[in-house]
Amino acid sequence: MSEKVYNTKKGNRTTPSRASRSRISNRKLPNRHSFESDTEGVSRLAKKLKTTHEYEFEIDATFGYRILNFVTVFGMLSQILKCQCGGSVTFSESCVRGLGFKLVVLCQKCGSTSIDSSPLINGHAYDINRRVTFAMRIIGIGRQGITKFCAFMCFPKPVFQKSYDAIVKSIVTATDAVKSKCLQKAAEEEKQICTEKVQLEGLTVSGDGSWRKRGFSSLYGFASLIGWYSGKVIDICVKSKYCKECEHWGKKKDTTEYEEWHALHEEYCNANHNGSAGKMEPDAMVEMFSRSESLYNVRYAYYIGDGDSKTHKSIQDAKPYGDFPVIKKECIGHVQKRLGTRLRNLKKEVKNLGGRGKLTGKLIDELSVYYGLAIRRNTDSVENMRKEIYATLNHKISTDEKPQHDRCPAGADSWCSWQRAKASQTLEMYTHKPAMPFLVFNAVQKIYEDLTREELLSRCLGGFTQNANESLNSVVWSIAPKAISSGKAVVDIATNVAVITYNGGFSSLLDVVSTLELKISPELHNYAMEIDQHRVRAANRSSSINRKSTRKDLTALRKETDELNSNVEGQLYGAGIAE
Repeated sequence: MSEKVYNTKKGNRTTPSRASRSRISNRKLPNRHSFESDTEGVSRLAKKLKTTHEYEFEIDATFGYRILNFVTVFGMLSQILKCQCGGSVTFSESCVRGLGFKLVVLCQKCGSTSIDSSPLINGHAYDINRRVTFAMRIIGIGRQGITKFCAFMCFPKPVFQKSYDAIVKSIVTATDAVKSKCLQKAAEEEKQICTEKVQLEGLTVSGDGSWRKRGFSSLYGFASLIGWYSGKVIDICVKSKYCKECEHWGKKKDTTEYEEWHALHEEYCNANHNGSAGKMEPDAMVEMFSRSESLYNVRYAYYIGDGDSKTHKSIQDAKPYGDFPVIKKECIGHVQKRLGTRLRNLKKEVKNLGGRGKLTGKLIDELSVYYGLAIRRNTDSVENMRKEIYATLNHKISTDEKPQHDRCPAGADSWCSWQRAKASQTLEMYTHKPAMPFLVFNAVQKIYEDLTREELLSRCLGGFTQNANESLNSVVWSIAPKAISSGKAVVDIATNVAVITYNGGFSSLLDVVSTLELKISPELHNYAMEIDQHRVRAANRSSSINRKSTRKDLTALRKETDELNSNVEGQLYGAGIAE
């Protein structure tokens, strides 16, 4: 930036115009609050991080914070401590900036000595203000929440809004730098696995989009791509329809000031999406596919998606790799949900199809689960998929008088209880559960015919899902809760932190802490290690067969109970039901 020059002369045709000269009023002297906005060090460390391959951070065993009552503690200290000269001392505070302040030790003979309550970053900003903002931000709390917390804890007020915004901006910079490194590392890992599997045409990625608000009125959304083999996020893109600065300056259009502002602002504008909210996912996907070669020198050959949007068609139309085709694979979970959705709609449309002993919610869930399992167990053959899907349907209409298990897999390890009884030679003791009525069987035939088409089942080969993307979405919105209004910067932080923790665990956030020029204490380091170990243990427990079976049984029992209650009570809630 050029140095400002003070000029006492009027502007004329030979001297710079007034608009291009730096005004004296623009040159503000720093005050005690503006020190908290110093973020130059973060930008410098973020640039360094993007050019290195390893993370570096130090653990300071001497660092830590404690909460104490100022008057009680220092009132007692003033009674028992003496100055070096033998005089009495008193304690007070000064230069309060947010949660940071200077502790003043005053001796009547020697004068005063000041001690910073918190380490200073670059000799200016208090560590505690940046730290509390980051800590609260990663648990989904903004400045208003910090203010409320401080009030009930009898702390001083947090930093002013301008300083808070500057700190948030530095958090965006730091998290973005660490996220970029995580994405690069994940892409290299996915490439290595694909090479080992001799999948040389390109990577297999699952993609999904998510929005800040339900429906199509959201101002913010994002889309992510996750490597199928590594299970790690390879790319993510945040879309925004709103920019606060644009809204403010929009009132000053057709002015010289607006033209000057717009020329500088265009590159940094938060509004990077034109069109409906529903178009955010396709646009973000096209953008990520288009930059894969420049970022990672790879192509995404296979795209795992759902049928909820026209994302794959948008990618095909954009032709990010020229004539090289991007092949779509279906998410089995979403295909399974289609059956459940179609059956529930059928139940609403056809009179007397629902009710006890007919097409109940429990039966719909069972048919959906059986349909999904039939696909998952035969991910290498469309014919076997179709055969087992119809086997599950015939299995539900079997009776003791007319068993129809010829399509069910034989053997002692079969999912069919009749076939297991046959293998153990205990058929004479076997009794069928109440069969699905033929009224229901005939009604669902067309749906099964549509959902067993060759075109659909062929896209299910390989057994792919978007579960990883759904998991990432939940992490993002836990950091930027949908119930709390916020801008794009908060969504950026949420997606950055989600990617960092998803790919590298909670301990990877220590790299963000270090980039923010904050010290890392043993307590913070140990917590990060412990939470990662706990997550691994919890994941292993939840993935066990017994746990999965228990969850399914409890869900089925709950839905069966709800169905019985609805039948007994009738409809009690609905549009216009009171009239």
